[in-house]
Amino acid sequence: MNFLKALFGPSRKDVWRQLADEVDGQFHEVGLFNPFAVQARTGDWTVTLDTYTSGDGKTNQTFTRLRAPYFNPEGFRFDIYRAGVFSGFGKALGLQDIEVGHPRFDRDFVIKGNAPRRLRRLFGNGRVRRLMQAQPKIQLTVKGRDGWFGRYPDGMDELHFQAHGAIKDLARLRNLFDLFTEVLWEVCHGGRAHEDDVPFHVRRLGAPGGRITNKYVLWEGDRPRRDAAAALGRLEDPAAIPALADVLWDEDAVLRLRAVEALAEIRHPGAIGPLVPLLGDARKGAGLQFRDGVAEALRQLGEGELVVTVGAALGGDFGRLKTYDGGYRAEIIAALGHALEGSSGAHAANALAEIHAVEALPRLRAVQRSLGTRDATGQAVAAAIGKLEARASLPRAAAAADVEVDTLPRSAQAPGPDPGTLPRGSQAP
Repeated sequence: MNFLKALFGPSRKDVWRQLADEVDGQFHEVGLFNPFAVQARTGDWTVTLDTYTSGDGKTNQTFTRLRAPYFNPEGFRFDIYRAGVFSGFGKALGLQDIEVGHPRFDRDFVIKGNAPRRLRRLFGNGRVRRLMQAQPKIQLTVKGRDGWFGRYPDGMDELHFQAHGAIKDLARLRNLFDLFTEVLWEVCHGGRAHEDDVPFHVRRLGAPGGRITNKYVLWEGDRPRRDAAAALGRLEDPAAIPALADVLWDEDAVLRLRAVEALAEIRHPGAIGPLVPLLGDARKGAGLQFRDGVAEALRQLGEGELVVTVGAALGGDFGRLKTYDGGYRAEIIAALGHALEGSSGAHAANALAEIHAVEALPRLRAVQRSLGTRDATGQAVAAAIGKLEARASLPRAAAAADVEVDTLPRSAQAPGPDPGTLPRGSQAP
């Protein structure tokens, strides 16, 4: 064995295992036909190195590939390779030839893409150009989400490298991992981002959650989104409120709670409205801990009375709700609507009827179709619908503001001479 290693050098397995150590990654021994893989995290991404074989069984070719799924909502595409190979490949993808303004690089590489300005910015990074130049053969491509191993979630694409043969040059492989790191930062965030950069964390929060797997976990989106929500709370910038509000109903329960806590930390009135409907969240994944977190966040935002009012209504006490004048009527009605399918559903239906919430009729009808009238909640929903439909059919009294004053008939003036022409009485001396 030592003789063979001296003759042919270290095996691919040994090289890839050493690479995994150097990039602080994992070495996988997987299957018979693709036995080895290396994975390493960089930022929010996972870079996966492996091989695959293509052919008809008689003539097969082995390729080394690196791939990294990433969030690409703008659909930025490129295909880059050394001049003289893969000629015309990008034309079928609807890409155009682009020069990036660096003569040597433009001479050595064919660069195709659909966003010239972004490509010039990408290759304005000298480190990206140097890492590309160091590769003897390279094709670096953005693949669409209908990729090699199934459809990605919306907005996700894949940074992809492939080369003929099984590469076991350690320096070249390390170079490729460094190249992927640099390119991913550039295409996702315009370069290395700072921890206090709100747009950076907003973009991370907007990426898909969950996992993409193909033998290995290629993308794990939950952890970066949770970290982003927590970071936005620490930064306390009201500009983050819309992005945090967008994930309050996400499937990831941990992310939802992080977003609630972040909105409380921001301490801005704009955070109140998105939180109120969650007081009635009846989903199984919500749980008491989540609703308690929402209530505490609203108390921190100065809405303790609102929390008590909604809580009392969901417990069957409607007195506070009927006299409450603290605003957020639409959001309170939404909270009661969400509670209809939970353990407090009957009380929520009765509360909507008590406050004459005719705007809740579509929600009540949808719940009735789902529940019927088999139980107390279904019966309370049916009763609330009857009361609100009767109220909705009543003629509306015209408000004073509904009538323009200029259209009212005027009283006729008494006939007679103009008062200004009448003789004036003499004044007393």
